[in-house]
Amino acid sequence: MNWKKFASAIVVVSLLAVAVLALAGCSQGKPQVIIFLGKSSKSYAATKAIADEAQKKYGSKVTFTIYDYDSPKSASAKKKYYVSMDPTIIIANAQGQIKQTYMGMPMKDELLMTIQGFIPGAKTSTPTSTPNSTVIPGTPTPSGSTPGVSTLPVTTVPSQQQP
Repeated sequence: MNWKKFASAIVVVSLLAVAVLALAGCSQGKPQVIIFLGKSSKSYAATKAIADEAQKKYGSKVTFTIYDYDSPKSASAKKKYYVSMDPTIIIANAQGQIKQTYMGMPMKDELLMTIQGFIPGAKTSTPTSTPNSTVIPGTPTPSGSTPGVSTLPVTTVPSQQQP
């Protein structure tokens, strides 16, 4: 009978210890930057330089995971994150939720600001793209989204109308 009480007490104390550690923040994660980059990419050198700078600047506050896009060993990670472009950079918050995906080489300043925005307590700047979005370099902006540029409605010239 005493062994059962002792075993129960051990279980209860263990559960309480886990709960206390969780409340103390010991199990709290860091934001994550997941990079898929292969040497076959035309932007390999430039993207690697950006990734290296980000890792040097935020490495103690952010978890960086780098996959070789060209390696068969990365196939399961590419499938998990639905990666189909080299390079691809994914940013997840401390809870592991994907918040930003860059397909193709990102702009350095935008990437650094976005990473910084997910670091608790960090001074943030407003990134130029919307959170929870995918950025593809060279994608045209929606009509009306560029300040100082207006679009005109399409009108049909009467002499060009079809009968």
